[in-house]
Amino acid sequence: MTFTVLMAIVVVLYALASLLAIRSLVKPAATLANPQHRMLLVALVSSLIFHGILLKLQIFTSEGLNLSFGYAMSLVMWVITLLYLMTGLFHRATNIGAVILPLDIITLIIVIFLPSNTHIASTSPLLHLHIAIAVLAYSLLALAGVQALFVNSQEKALHKHQGRQINLQLPPLEAMESLLFNLLWGGFILLSLTLISGIFFSEQIFGKAFVINHHITLSASAWLVFAIFLFGHWRWGWRGRNAVHWTIGGLSLLILGYFGTKFVLEFLLGG
Repeated sequence: MTFTVLMAIVVVLYALASLLAIRSLVKPAATLANPQHRMLLVALVSSLIFHGILLKLQIFTSEGLNLSFGYAMSLVMWVITLLYLMTGLFHRATNIGAVILPLDIITLIIVIFLPSNTHIASTSPLLHLHIAIAVLAYSLLALAGVQALFVNSQEKALHKHQGRQINLQLPPLEAMESLLFNLLWGGFILLSLTLISGIFFSEQIFGKAFVINHHITLSASAWLVFAIFLFGHWRWGWRGRNAVHWTIGGLSLLILGYFGTKFVLEFLLGG
């Protein structure tokens, strides 16, 4: 099966899953046994399987791990989608599939038009563990960012006593906020482990001494933003708009720190 055919299959499956997820915002499935929910589940699981096969062929090469800009984005989106499957479909605490599934398609298109070969030759288990923790941290915090937007939408509608259809179909605000802070705490803990391992075990993981660069500076700044907000939530009960602003702010710094730096190095500086 060629890359083109496999890519086309994944895009079609994600497109189907996107339509079903968007439809569920207006006409939600009452139970997990509902045909609409089963169709979304089948489309999503199929998408993840074929996307996973595609990533296996793209990233794991004879020259080492190919974590170039496009493939790294695709890997993060795959993990985000898997987490959505685990949280959104089974706990009904989020409808963010309507946002992240179309983003999967956009990411795959980016991979087509921005090909790159940036291989990591190291086979160190510590490096693979570091990458896995980092990807999971980014994915959880990205999910939290999208969830924060939905929480904000729901909260504003309740305050204005607006019964818009899309908000009526969202889960209860308390459940949505609970999931948001669980995602934030999980992502924050994993981001902390990523930074600690990268700073104190740089030679064992990367084979070189730790150096402060744009990636480290922006990632540490993102960590600080999340730390301040989570402390504010614990101490003063920050939520609502504060949750949106701080979460999106931290996530933006994190994206700039990794993907922004990677884009500049690979496509602007040719590194």
